[in-house]
Amino acid sequence: MLFTWIYMSRSLQACDVAELEVMAAGFARRNEARAVTGVLMKVGDHFVQVLEGEEQTLLDLVGNILKDERHSDFRTLHRGHIRERRFPKWSMRMMHLDQRFTVKAPAIAELRRLVKTVLRGGAPGDPEISRSATVRMLMAIPRVIALDGASEPGGVRSAGLIRSGAQGVMR
Repeated sequence: MLFTWIYMSRSLQACDVAELEVMAAGFARRNEARAVTGVLMKVGDHFVQVLEGEEQTLLDLVGNILKDERHSDFRTLHRGHIRERRFPKWSMRMMHLDQRFTVKAPAIAELRRLVKTVLRGGAPGDPEISRSATVRMLMAIPRVIALDGASEPGGVRSAGLIRSGAQGVMR
């Protein structure tokens, strides 16, 4: 039965975008072999990841993530059975939400705001705010991916077409 696991963690190592892309490509290959799909979002030194796959596969994968000494402060935001995948085309979708973007898209600003709300844990003592932000974050992710050519299947894609810099040209 299909399962999803959404978690956040804090990176203990500084990595530039190029290093993260290389790591994400390796994760994508391993995820593809395990029939795992999902999205990895980076904001500052934190990550939020949505994983989808068979329950035992995700239990094993999260067990490995928990042993990984490159990050700490692991916190499950949501886990449970799902009827279908939200990200069936992506064995790993890397989104660098802390970068400057060349387009002013409300979807990017909203996703960034929601991820930051999730990372803060909502209001102290109010888990419903964090749960609500997590649900809204899941709904906002496809809108941002659509800005970057979500119709193309594949492993790793960051928001490269909308990121500022030498390659930051919107098609």
